Amino acid sequence: MTGDDFLNFNEEEDFTDQISKCEDAYTKGEIDLLDFSEEEFDYLIGYFIDEGDDSLVYDLTRTAYNKHPYSSDLVVRYADVLIVNREVIRAVEILNNQMGIDSSNSDIYFLLGRAYLRQGEHKAARENIDKAIVLCSDEAGEMLTTAAQDYIDINKYSIALEYLKEAEKLEEHNTELFNDIAFCLERSEQFKESLVYYEKYLDSDPFNESVWFNVGTIYARIENFAKSLEAFDYALALDPQNSSVLYNKAIVYVNTEQYNLAIETFKEFLKYEPDNFFALIGIADAYLAYDKLDEAFNAFNVALGLDVENLEANSGLAYISMLKHDHFSALVYLRRIISNERMDHLFLDSQILLTYKRTELPEFLVYHLVALYHMRSIDSFITNLETLLTMDELWLNKLYELIPKLKKDIAVSKKISKLKEK
Repeated sequence: MTGDDFLNFNEEEDFTDQISKCEDAYTKGEIDLLDFSEEEFDYLIGYFIDEGDDSLVYDLTRTAYNKHPYSSDLVVRYADVLIVNREVIRAVEILNNQMGIDSSNSDIYFLLGRAYLRQGEHKAARENIDKAIVLCSDEAGEMLTTAAQDYIDINKYSIALEYLKEAEKLEEHNTELFNDIAFCLERSEQFKESLVYYEKYLDSDPFNESVWFNVGTIYARIENFAKSLEAFDYALALDPQNSSVLYNKAIVYVNTEQYNLAIETFKEFLKYEPDNFFALIGIADAYLAYDKLDEAFNAFNVALGLDVENLEANSGLAYISMLKHDHFSALVYLRRIISNERMDHLFLDSQILLTYKRTELPEFLVYHLVALYHMRSIDSFITNLETLLTMDELWLNKLYELIPKLKKDIAVSKKISKLKEK
């Protein structure tokens, strides 16, 4: 990675002739042999940053620093690249060395602040950034927002907010600040405050679909579903093919039990992402809630084709198979998932019990016991276990196989021993 635009310079002189020389040297692995002036190195670094050639920039800034170790501009360039590449200790070392030579350079203090920030030394970071702002007050807003972005990158949203709120005082009409503040407030779960800033942003730029999407997701989280759908509709008006908006809109319809609209919206989403597993499960669940069993079965089956061991797909197919009295198919799906502690045993258990009562197949009783155990319904577990013990011992062994920790469960083991003694 390279340094960011904050430290890019606009050079007045034209050193374009040196670009090909630099590229040839890099290709030959001879970039350390380049011997340009400070100004030439600075121009070339800026050029290749703009080109996005991260690897070349890394090598070029190192070479420039080695050739001109006392140049503050090149020290800053190199330190910036080191920080972005997480070589923070080295960056701090060369910046502190340069401080003895150029103690009034705001870029050095600012980069030291960013380096300390990356090391988690937030007090030292703040002290150096404040010094940089004193030395170059004209760029205070930009420095504060850059530091805030660094904190956002490491998920320190509350600290990022401190910097952004200070920047807002200096640049009260900067709409991008509203977006950044809203984002940090959202991540800090301060949803109402976040909406205030998103709405400030939309007052200036009502055609930003991403912001409308964010507004929609926040309203969904605070369960204001009408406002959520309204925001998603604005986003879709700006970009009807925005699959993220379509997916989240469909989820809102599911959460508000508008299953027919959920199905329509999932279908629209799947036009753009036909193999999206979560959407396939979502539309299957919506069909199931809408009592369209065949359609639900087909959607679960498509999902199963993407992941044969998936819990949701196998659970859905087992459930529908039991509803249709296709108990042998149900067993195929149940065998894949019943022992997985992460599966929703509550969702399947009532149908498993009904199927056992209807078929009297011991395997369903075993699966009912597995579900009861994971749901911690111990009294029911013991009652049904007594029935299992009247059957062939292989079914008890099967239960032990599906619940490995059962043999170590002292309370249950004592109950089993007492039941066997009867």
